[in-house]
Order: sequence, then structure tokens, then C-alpha cells
Amino acid sequence: MSEEMIMTDAAIPAEDKMPGFKRTCFGIGIMMITVYVSRILVSVVATLIAPLCVGLGMTALHIIDMLLSVIFLNAIPITVAYFVLKPQGMFRKVYAKPAYFGSAMGMFPAMYGVAILANLLTVFVASFFKDTSLNDSFTALEGIQTTDLGAAVILFVQLVVVAPICEELWFRGIVMESLRPYGNGFAIFASALLFGFTHANLQQFLYTTVIGIFLGYLAIATKSIVTTTIIHAILNSISGIMILMGTSPEVQEYLKAAETPAPYDPVTGGAAEFPLQGMAIVYVAYLFAILMLMVIGIIMAIFKLTKIRRYRVEKVWDVSAGKRWGVFFSRVTIIVMLLLAIDAMTFNFIANALCGLISGGS
Repeated sequence: MSEEMIMTDAAIPAEDKMPGFKRTCFGIGIMMITVYVSRILVSVVATLIAPLCVGLGMTALHIIDMLLSVIFLNAIPITVAYFVLKPQGMFRKVYAKPAYFGSAMGMFPAMYGVAILANLLTVFVASFFKDTSLNDSFTALEGIQTTDLGAAVILFVQLVVVAPICEELWFRGIVMESLRPYGNGFAIFASALLFGFTHANLQQFLYTTVIGIFLGYLAIATKSIVTTTIIHAILNSISGIMILMGTSPEVQEYLKAAETPAPYDPVTGGAAEFPLQGMAIVYVAYLFAILMLMVIGIIMAIFKLTKIRRYRVEKVWDVSAGKRWGVFFSRVTIIVMLLLAIDAMTFNFIANALCGLISGGS
């Protein structure tokens, strides 16, 4: 995708924008506080209804979990974001027919490759905290695997349909469009950072922030979040398909064998080999295809970075990027958000304390 595809909006009026910028940053802080309060509330609600869910099957439990997630982690924060940021005419603009759609889709391997590199970096950092209480925040996604097909289908729908639609409307729609009058670059990076913070765990933070930068660029370049919603869905489907495959008994046996030391084979005098069969063969082939996609994506990303030419961006505001970030992080609501984010991404003192009180009192 060429550099000329970005920064093509009409010039924004040159009047003093600082009061509006401060209000927008303050409103974003309110939105993010809502995110973390909603996360605490969903933990409390889950604790309260846990006794009522005894005996329910995995599918039913995952349906309840998805409903709680949609209500508390998507619907409430998105509604708050819309009313505090008031992005006028946003829906018609962001859901326009995308430009350069083919070129944008061609960016997917590069985005995936760089995101996986970010994930590998997170795994490396996590190794230093393996024996500490921070380890839980680096292993937040281990609970999404399931051996129940019905539950896997619910997880797939949540990952591939619900999350892309809600998150793209939220971050590449409401948030980024509210910030674009103060610079496209600032809007892309700020919305991506907030996207990372919203996931509220260290395992996903860097990975989702990197993805947010790519998606923000593509949303502006294609003048539509239709493109980013589709790309987001494709990205999540990679994990979603693995979850569906994981319900196969053959895949479960293969994964169990891969995690435990191979037994001694008296015939060969060495370790016994686990025979691949049925869906396990498909699973291994799928993993190989993902590995190739990652390698190709990394090569593509390096090639594109080396080919980027310097170009001038139309100045929309005579305020330096440093001052913009300074104003952003000095809003009282953003400061409160950062404190809540630190708690949510580390020890979860607030949620654990409230759930402990409820459990102790019941």
C-alpha cells in the first residue's frame, strides 16, 4: 500500500483546538474507566451467579460467559464512548465502501507476522516472571481452550463475529474518529494503545497494540472500517479454527502426547513415536501453514519497511506530538485509567477483593 493512500481528508479548520482536545482526552478517560469498572462488575456478577450455574454443561456456561462479555465488556463501554465523545456523522463515514480494498487485504500477512513477533517478545518477557504472582497475567488466555464442541462454537462466534464488529466500531470508529482532528498519526497510535489496555492482561497488551496500529492505518487508508472488521475477523479465525480442531479426540491425544515424555519403545530401543491420524494430521498441517504465514509476513513487513519513502503529512495542528501526548496523559481521568489498568494487568486487587467478600459472605 503506497504512502499516498493516507492523509487524504480535507484540511481541518485552523482555530485553536486545545479545549476540544482536552475534552476529548477527558472523555476517553471516562470511557476507559468504564472499561475497568465493567470488568470488575462482570467478575462480581459471575461470582454471584456461579451457584446458579452448577450442573450446567460447557455450552451453556460459555453462552452465559459470552452474554456477560457482550454486555459488560462491549455494549456498556461502547455506549459510554459514543455519548461522551459524540462523534457526529461517524457511522456513515466509517462504514463507507472501502477504497484500496485489495491492497489492504494484501497487508494481512505483514500484520500477522509483526504481531506474532510481538507475541514472541511477550513470551520471552514472561519467562522472567514465571515463578512470580505476575505469571497469571501472562497466561490469561489459557482458559479459552475447550474440548466441548458446543462451547468451541460459542468461542468461535465470540472471536470471529462479536469481537471484530464491536472492537472495530469502538476503536477504529468512535475513538479514532474523535482523535483524528488532532492528527492521524496521533489518532492511530492513541487508539491502538487504548485497544491494548482494554484487553487488560500482559499477554495480549503488546500483541493487540501492534495489531491496533496496523488496523488504524488501514482504516484511514481505506476510509472505512469495513476493511478492518474483515481483517480482524480473519486474524481471530486463525485461533478460532484451532479451538474447533481442539475438540477432536485425535487432536487431544496428539496434544497430550506432545506435552508428556514419549514412552520407551522396546522394539526400536528409543522413544515411541505417536502416530498421527485423522484430524491430528489436519491439525499439524494447519500449524505448519500458520508458521509459513508468519515467516512470509515477517519478510513482507521487513520489505515494506525498507521501501517506505519519506513524505510530508499535511499539518492539521500547530502543536507538537510531545505536547499532545503530555496533555493526553495529564488528564485526571486518564491517570485514573492507568492506575486501574496497572491493577487489572498485574494483581487484580480490586476485583479479587470484591469477589472474595461476596464469596465469604455467601
